[in-house]
Amino acid sequence: PYTTLFRSIPLRPGRYRFDVVVKDVNGDRVGTWSRGVVVPDFGDEKLASSSLIVADVMEPVAVKNVGTGDFVIGTNKVRPRVPPADGKPVMFHRNQKVNFWMQVYNLSVDDKTHKASATFEYDVIDAATNKPVVHTVESTEKMGNVGDQVTLEKTLSAASLNPGIYRIEIKVNDNISKQMVDPTATFAVE
Repeated sequence: PYTTLFRSIPLRPGRYRFDVVVKDVNGDRVGTWSRGVVVPDFGDEKLASSSLIVADVMEPVAVKNVGTGDFVIGTNKVRPRVPPADGKPVMFHRNQKVNFWMQVYNLSVDDKTHKASATFEYDVIDAATNKPVVHTVESTEKMGNVGDQVTLEKTLSAASLNPGIYRIEIKVNDNISKQMVDPTATFAVE
């Protein structure tokens, strides 16, 4: 049996080293894992985004589980697809759904309307040809009452893509501040 431990630790913006040490209490074995972590500075003036998560599970959780549990972010369970150790992109089979999740911070809000004005462009690009195979655009005008933060969630059927390697690009254009962020992630379909 194994134990899963999760702990939230508030950190100031900066660079940190994360060390995990695991000891077998019934034997002499010890394992270690280290990883560099950069906590971004989400200052009030600069448009920013969270990591773009490519997930194999993205679903709402029961009200009693909001904000708690493994992989629960707010009202959703978002389980990232973990890339293999050989450096290849995360892999999806054609019968699976490919999910994209990201938060956008510090959208400018119009002083008169008290609303944000931004567009969100989603491009899935075939890495072999460098050509878009999926292109979608959304705007805050059609998203309801959006303030200075928005969560973007998209699901794509892997069956709609030929086997190969793809890059997802999400371009966020803040029409008020004229700032842009454009995170990317890579995945593969077999």
